[in-house]
Amino acid sequence: MSVMSAFHKFTFIALIAAISLSAGESYAAGAPKKEDAEAGDPYVRLSSVAIPVFENQSVVNYIFLTVRLNLTAKADVNKLREKEPYFRNQLMQAAYKTSFALPDKSDTLDEARFKKVMIGEFSQVSGAGMIQSIEILDQNPKRRRR
Repeated sequence: MSVMSAFHKFTFIALIAAISLSAGESYAAGAPKKEDAEAGDPYVRLSSVAIPVFENQSVVNYIFLTVRLNLTAKADVNKLREKEPYFRNQLMQAAYKTSFALPDKSDTLDEARFKKVMIGEFSQVSGAGMIQSIEILDQNPKRRRR
Protein backbone atom coordinates (compact mmCIF):
# COMPACT_ATOMS: atom_id res chain seq x y z
CA MET A 1 0.00 0.00 0.00
CA SER A 2 2.81 2.43 0.80
CA VAL A 3 4.46 1.72 -2.59
CA MET A 4 1.20 2.49 -4.34
CA SER A 5 0.79 5.62 -2.29
CA ALA A 6 4.28 6.83 -3.20
CA PHE A 7 3.56 6.10 -6.86
CA HIS A 8 0.35 8.13 -6.71
CA LYS A 9 2.16 11.02 -5.02
CA PHE A 10 4.85 10.99 -7.70
CA THR A 11 2.24 10.87 -10.48
CA PHE A 12 0.29 13.71 -8.91
CA ILE A 13 3.40 15.89 -8.56
CA ALA A 14 4.44 15.12 -12.15
CA LEU A 15 0.96 16.06 -13.38
CA ILE A 16 1.02 19.37 -11.46
CA ALA A 17 4.48 20.17 -12.86
CA ALA A 18 3.34 19.45 -16.43
CA ILE A 19 0.27 21.66 -16.04
CA SER A 20 2.36 24.46 -14.53
CA LEU A 21 4.86 24.34 -17.39
CA SER A 22 2.17 24.36 -20.07
CA ALA A 23 0.34 27.23 -18.34
CA GLY A 24 3.58 29.22 -18.17
CA GLU A 25 4.25 28.67 -21.88
CA SER A 26 0.75 29.74 -22.90
CA TYR A 27 0.98 32.81 -20.66
CA ALA A 28 4.33 33.75 -22.16
CA ALA A 29 2.96 33.32 -25.68
CA GLY A 30 -0.06 35.52 -24.92
CA ALA A 31 1.73 38.20 -22.95
CA PRO A 32 2.12 41.47 -24.85
CA LYS A 33 5.65 42.10 -26.01
CA LYS A 34 7.41 45.40 -25.47
CA GLU A 35 7.62 46.02 -29.21
CA ASP A 36 3.86 45.38 -29.60
CA ALA A 37 3.03 47.97 -26.95
CA GLU A 38 5.08 50.55 -28.81
CA ALA A 39 3.69 49.59 -32.24
CA GLY A 40 0.10 50.74 -31.50
CA ASP A 41 -1.17 54.14 -30.52
CA PRO A 42 0.84 55.47 -27.58
CA TYR A 43 -1.42 55.84 -24.55
CA VAL A 44 -1.73 55.27 -20.83
CA ARG A 45 -5.04 53.91 -19.56
CA LEU A 46 -5.78 54.79 -15.96
CA SER A 47 -7.58 52.36 -13.70
CA SER A 48 -11.05 53.46 -12.65
CA VAL A 49 -11.09 56.33 -10.18
CA ALA A 50 -13.98 57.70 -8.10
CA ILE A 51 -13.86 61.48 -8.00
CA PRO A 52 -16.05 63.45 -5.59
CA VAL A 53 -18.69 65.96 -6.62
CA PHE A 54 -19.04 68.92 -4.27
CA GLU A 55 -21.91 71.32 -3.61
CA ASN A 56 -21.48 73.94 -0.87
CA GLN A 57 -18.32 72.21 0.38
CA SER A 58 -20.16 68.89 0.84
CA VAL A 59 -19.69 65.72 -1.17
CA VAL A 60 -23.02 65.02 -2.86
CA ASN A 61 -21.98 62.34 -5.32
CA TYR A 62 -19.08 60.43 -6.85
CA ILE A 63 -18.33 59.89 -10.52
CA PHE A 64 -16.39 56.77 -11.42
CA LEU A 65 -14.08 57.54 -14.35
CA THR A 66 -11.98 55.51 -16.72
CA VAL A 67 -9.50 57.77 -18.49
CA ARG A 68 -7.09 57.27 -21.36
CA LEU A 69 -4.15 59.61 -21.87
CA ASN A 70 -3.13 59.75 -25.53
CA LEU A 71 0.58 60.43 -25.77
CA THR A 72 2.62 62.27 -28.34
CA ALA A 73 5.04 60.44 -30.64
CA LYS A 74 8.05 61.61 -28.61
CA ALA A 75 6.72 60.17 -25.32
CA ASP A 76 8.32 57.06 -23.81
CA VAL A 77 5.19 54.89 -23.59
CA ASN A 78 6.62 52.21 -21.31
CA LYS A 79 8.11 54.74 -18.90
CA LEU A 80 4.83 56.66 -18.69
CA ARG A 81 2.76 53.49 -18.24
CA GLU A 82 4.86 52.74 -15.18
CA LYS A 83 3.75 56.12 -13.81
CA GLU A 84 0.04 55.23 -13.99
CA PRO A 85 -0.39 55.37 -10.18
CA TYR A 86 1.12 58.86 -10.17
CA PHE A 87 -1.34 60.00 -12.84
CA ARG A 88 -4.24 58.67 -10.73
CA ASN A 89 -2.85 60.43 -7.66
CA GLN A 90 -2.62 63.71 -9.59
CA LEU A 91 -6.24 63.24 -10.70
CA MET A 92 -7.44 62.66 -7.14
CA GLN A 93 -5.58 65.70 -5.81
CA ALA A 94 -7.12 67.91 -8.49
CA ALA A 95 -10.60 66.42 -7.95
CA TYR A 96 -10.52 67.41 -4.28
CA LYS A 97 -9.66 70.99 -5.21
CA THR A 98 -12.17 71.36 -8.07
CA SER A 99 -15.55 69.73 -8.60
CA PHE A 100 -15.59 68.46 -12.17
CA ALA A 101 -19.36 67.88 -12.43
CA LEU A 102 -21.62 70.10 -14.49
CA PRO A 103 -22.97 72.97 -12.33
CA ASP A 104 -26.56 71.71 -12.11
CA LYS A 105 -25.93 68.00 -12.68
CA SER A 106 -24.03 66.21 -9.95
CA ASP A 107 -24.07 63.00 -11.98
CA THR A 108 -22.40 64.27 -15.18
CA LEU A 109 -18.77 65.16 -15.77
CA ASP A 110 -17.97 68.53 -17.34
CA GLU A 111 -15.58 66.96 -19.86
CA ALA A 112 -14.32 70.23 -21.36
CA ARG A 113 -13.35 71.65 -17.95
CA PHE A 114 -11.92 68.31 -16.81
CA LYS A 115 -9.69 68.01 -19.88
CA LYS A 116 -8.57 71.64 -19.70
CA VAL A 117 -7.49 71.35 -16.06
CA MET A 118 -6.14 67.79 -16.18
CA ILE A 119 -3.88 68.19 -19.22
CA GLY A 120 -1.77 70.56 -17.10
CA GLU A 121 -2.00 68.36 -14.01
CA PHE A 122 -0.99 65.21 -15.89
CA SER A 123 1.88 67.09 -17.55
CA GLN A 124 3.38 67.59 -14.10
CA VAL A 125 3.86 63.82 -13.97
CA SER A 126 4.77 63.14 -17.61
CA GLY A 127 6.71 66.28 -18.44
CA ALA A 128 5.73 69.00 -20.91
CA GLY A 129 4.61 68.00 -24.40
CA MET A 130 4.08 64.29 -23.67
CA ILE A 131 0.26 64.21 -23.51
CA GLN A 132 -1.59 64.88 -26.74
CA SER A 133 -5.17 64.50 -25.47
CA ILE A 134 -7.39 63.00 -22.79
CA GLU A 135 -10.26 60.60 -23.50
CA ILE A 136 -13.03 59.80 -21.05
CA LEU A 137 -13.67 56.12 -21.77
CA ASP A 138 -16.36 55.66 -19.15
CA GLN A 139 -18.16 57.68 -16.48
CA ASN A 140 -20.66 56.30 -14.03
CA PRO A 141 -22.17 58.34 -11.21
CA LYS A 142 -23.04 56.96 -7.82
CA ARG A 143 -25.80 58.94 -6.20
CA ARG A 144 -25.38 59.60 -2.51
CA ARG A 145 -28.46 58.82 -0.46
CA ARG A 146 -29.63 61.47 1.98
